[in-house]
Amino acid sequence: MTYGCNNVESAAEELMKWTKMGPKWRKAVQLCADAFQDRVTPEEVRQGFEAAAKEEGVLRE
Repeated sequence: MTYGCNNVESAAEELMKWTKMGPKWRKAVQLCADAFQDRVTPEEVRQGFEAAAKEEGVLRE
């Protein structure tokens, strides 16, 4: 199954479904929270999400 995130809200929702809540997952969650407060860019969220997806083993390249 393939899932695409195209905004911070959907990225945050998807992160909450994952089982490996390691350091990259925690960083991605924090980036999503920061994005809701306009403290980081969507690009920073995307990079963090991709790193967490690799950590989770769900990133398709």
